[in-house]
Amino acid sequence: MKRLELKNLPVTRPDGTEMELSYWIQLQTTIRSPADPQSGADIDEIRKSIRILNVLDEIGQDAEVLELEDSDYEYMQTKVSAAKYTFADAAIVQFVDDVTAAGE
Repeated sequence: MKRLELKNLPVTRPDGTEMELSYWIQLQTTIRSPADPQSGADIDEIRKSIRILNVLDEIGQDAEVLELEDSDYEYMQTKVSAAKYTFADAAIVQFVDDVTAAGE
């Protein structure tokens, strides 16, 4: 099992407005999106994604920690590492680094 602390970090958008990067919401968004938007998700990717989405739904948005089986964590790490972002911010780097180091 690997554990990830689900943080909420402040982010400044390119237009200067403030927002919050919720790890729970970011993971939901990243896992729901196909790894390759051009070709979409095959059934194996959908199944792996649903396993993680079910855990996220089960623990709820106010959870402080996400616990996943090693294989689910590795899949989540792959999806988060491959994700594309629309702007640069230190909170995004921290999110990716935290997911990469989860449970270690």
